[in-house]
Amino acid sequence: MRVHRSHRRGFTLVELLVVIGIIAVLIGILLPALGKARQSAQSVACQSNLRTIGQGLVLNGNMNGGSLPWGDLVDPNYGYTLNSDTANWIVRVASALRPGGKGENFMTSVSSKGIFRCPTAIVDRDSGDQVINHYSGHPRLMPRYDKDTTKPNGIAFDPITKKPAVPYRLAKIRNGAEIALAFDAPQYFAANGMPEGNSHPTANGVDNWRANSLYSWGNGELTPCTPVNFWDNNYDQEVEKMVNKDCNGYNGPEQQNIRFRHGRNDTANVLFCDGHVGAFHIKTNQKRADGTFPTDFKRKYFAVNWP
Repeated sequence: MRVHRSHRRGFTLVELLVVIGIIAVLIGILLPALGKARQSAQSVACQSNLRTIGQGLVLNGNMNGGSLPWGDLVDPNYGYTLNSDTANWIVRVASALRPGGKGENFMTSVSSKGIFRCPTAIVDRDSGDQVINHYSGHPRLMPRYDKDTTKPNGIAFDPITKKPAVPYRLAKIRNGAEIALAFDAPQYFAANGMPEGNSHPTANGVDNWRANSLYSWGNGELTPCTPVNFWDNNYDQEVEKMVNKDCNGYNGPEQQNIRFRHGRNDTANVLFCDGHVGAFHIKTNQKRADGTFPTDFKRKYFAVNWP
C-alpha cells in the first residue's frame, strides 16, 4: 500500500523578491499621501487656532468698548508677563477666553497657550512653555504701545495721521471680510531677549517698519492715501516682496512679516476681521533675482481705513 505524503512548497527567491517589490511600491505610493494628509491636518488645526483667536479678540472687545487690544507692549518681557490694558494681544485673548485670568503671569499661568502654537511651526523642546506664540497681528489695527512723555496721554502719535496710535474699534473697520487681522508669522531664533521660537506679536515688517521710525513715511499697502503721496495704491498687487524665512537674531527682511510655512513651505493661514480664515500661497517656483517670491496675498487685504 502506497502512502501519499504532502510536501509543502516554500516561496522561491523570485517570489519573495516580487512580494518585497510590491510592498516597496505600495509604500512609495502611500507615504506621499500620508504626508499630504498630515500637512492638511496641521493646516486645519492652525486655521482652528486662528478662528478661536478671532473669538477671543471679539470677547476682549466686548469687555473693552469694542476695541481691539494693543499689539505689543514694549517692555523687557515683550508684554507676556503683564496682563494690563497695554499687554500684548496674545495675553488679552488668553484672558478673554479664560474669565478671571486677568492679572496672572502668562508665562506660568494655566491659561490656554495651545491656540497660539501653530502645529507646523518649529518648537524647541528645551524651552517648555516659553514658546507660546507663532502668530502676528496687523500693525495698524493692533499697534505697538509706545510711551511718549511729551504727549498729554503718554501715547506716541502716528507720524502720518498726527493722532495717537491706538488700537482700532472693530466696528470702525471697513470691509472687515477683506482685512487681515492675524496670521502665521516668522519665528525668532538666537534673538537675545526673545523666547526661543517665538513670533513677534505685531507685523511691523509689512508696515515698512513705520512703528519703529520717527519719519513721516508709510506704506500704501496698509492704508489708503491720496494720489499725490509717493507710494501707490494698487490694491491688486502683492503685499510686498516676501522672503519666507524664520529669523536668525534681529536681522533681515524676514522679521515681523508673514510666514508661509504650511503645505510645501508655501502656504499661510490668515484670520480676517469678520472671523473667517483663508489660506494664501507664496510662489516658490518663481524666485526673483533678489531671493524673494511673489504671492497671492494682495495689498487690499492689508489696506485699512484711517481710524
